[in-house]
Amino acid sequence: MKPVFLQNESIDLARLFEEFRPNPALLTPEGVRTFGDISKSLGDVIATLRKAGVRRGHLAALHGENSELHLLLMLAAWVEGFLYLPLDFKAPLESLLKAAPLDFLITAGDVPPSADVPILHPGILLQSPPSDADLWREGRPWPAIPFRQEASVIFTSGSTGKPRGIIHTVGNYIYSALGTDIFIGMEPEDRWLISLPLFHVGGILIWIRTLLAGSACILPESMKGIDAAIRIHRPSVLSLVPTQLIRCLSSEDTVAALQKAKAIQLGGAPIPAWLIEKALDLGIPVMPTYGSTESCTQATGVAKGSDRSSYFTAGKPLPYREIRIAKDGTILLGGKTLFRRYLDDPPTPPAEGEGIFRTADLGYLDPAGNLVVLGRKDGIFISGGENISPFEIENALLALDSISTAIAVPVPDREFGLVPWAFVECSGLFDAGWLLATLKKRLPGYKVPKRILRLEPQNREGKMKYSREALAKLAEEMAGPGPAGGR
Repeated sequence: MKPVFLQNESIDLARLFEEFRPNPALLTPEGVRTFGDISKSLGDVIATLRKAGVRRGHLAALHGENSELHLLLMLAAWVEGFLYLPLDFKAPLESLLKAAPLDFLITAGDVPPSADVPILHPGILLQSPPSDADLWREGRPWPAIPFRQEASVIFTSGSTGKPRGIIHTVGNYIYSALGTDIFIGMEPEDRWLISLPLFHVGGILIWIRTLLAGSACILPESMKGIDAAIRIHRPSVLSLVPTQLIRCLSSEDTVAALQKAKAIQLGGAPIPAWLIEKALDLGIPVMPTYGSTESCTQATGVAKGSDRSSYFTAGKPLPYREIRIAKDGTILLGGKTLFRRYLDDPPTPPAEGEGIFRTADLGYLDPAGNLVVLGRKDGIFISGGENISPFEIENALLALDSISTAIAVPVPDREFGLVPWAFVECSGLFDAGWLLATLKKRLPGYKVPKRILRLEPQNREGKMKYSREALAKLAEEMAGPGPAGGR
């Protein structure tokens, strides 16, 4: 049975905040924020946004590290009807501004001179505005928000290397959160650590899941101290990518905290079998998952108490999701969590019935109905939980005058799973240091190759073109059995 604040395919935020008013909603380094506190802060943010001219249909982006403002802006977008776009704070702002037609940019960082968009400072939004907010909060401030309303834009790497903006509806978030809450058995006493970037749908959904359950999420001071946050706050639920879990296992105190958790969702990248074995042997309640930005993150999961062999699969579909396998082995996603459209597609009324999204992943369903993911078919690989398209790296290199050929390949790395290396053919002097320094200004750090090597005639192996497979094998041999370079 759905909560009272979810009726007629809409959410009543005012009723939700009233239902859980005294409950802790957010734990930050500054203290505990109750649902009542969040309600007041949301009113303040909305009043300031209105005064700044943010209106229904606008596209407003936030560029900055994980913060409470990310969480408030998501809800403000629901109430006011603008599209919220959390930007990758690790990526150069200039390149991000070219990817979307923004109406407002919220940032405390340096803005490129070429930026032709109104700028709002985060500090202004978090200050209590004048009496406008008091008027806004009188009576019943929020009308019911329909599930069909478009809510946010999240960028993801496509097979061409050009990130695409994916638009989710309010209903996508609600059904995704509800299904996960049911799957885990979320209760008001639970505490979920925000251990993922809030520009990823998997990060922002931690907030939505805890809101609907009347529980609290924990916002650590820095993403770099996740293991410390686990030891300090002892969350009952958390989401980790394999790289994070590997790091956590190096500390006995962190392992002890993980052993007491209710559930640890593990996904975002292929999970090494040895890591699953070690976690299970240590009594850590890992739940391997599978999902994508298009499916509003988690689509499947391994339920607590499953037989050991199931933990080496991606588990079964969660409520409100659908999984199919096409004749060619492609994984197909459907259900109420499936995204509405791409940002560069024209807005269209929602189609009757549920759509189907064809992923770039291959897999099959085992006899027990568990999804087994075999890998990508579009060249994209995952490094420490981040999607990396070789084509994006290659395009960045080919934009440089001296580069005539560029081939990026994944190289195994014990900590990150895979890291990028690149091979280039250049007309002038080859300077790997200069190439790396230039790429750092154009790409997020995790997409910058760990090594750039010059292509030699023998790399062609007597053929017209270089073999991507042969270069990947060469890079793996050069990297050796140890780490391939880290970050």
